[in-house]
Amino acid sequence: MPYQINEGQFDFDSLDDSSINVLEIPAREDGTPLRLVITRDALGPGEDLQTCLTRQVRELSRSLPEFAEIKREAGWLGSGEAIFPAIVLHTLYKQDGQQVHQAQCVAQISDARLLILTLTSPHLFDDKLRARWVELLTRFVPSPAFAPAQADEET
Repeated sequence: MPYQINEGQFDFDSLDDSSINVLEIPAREDGTPLRLVITRDALGPGEDLQTCLTRQVRELSRSLPEFAEIKREAGWLGSGEAIFPAIVLHTLYKQDGQQVHQAQCVAQISDARLLILTLTSPHLFDDKLRARWVELLTRFVPSPAFAPAQADEET
């Protein structure tokens, strides 16, 4: 099974990908970078997207000081015909005495595989930051192995 990363490719007999990428992207006039964390995970036995997210929130609330779920809503990842339904979660917690604001998009990209995008900022999500978040989600283009199935066109 070929496994592609920016720097090259591996070839494995089999693979359970639970890797994490951490990207810092410019987005604020004050020079504060945003951190985009990309995580791969899998649904547990008998879980659907909603129950998986509820379990993860419960685990986070035990491990992060003052963790709070602010809002959970239906969302998407991608655009056009290459779109995955998702759940978008907004949270807040403290790290080193500072508040951390997060928006997280959890998309089921295959039967059991999840792709989780988390945008983290030390600042409250204002209109500009929310627009940047939506832009990041919309500009996602899945690799051919995970592209959503296209509806058959009638001829």
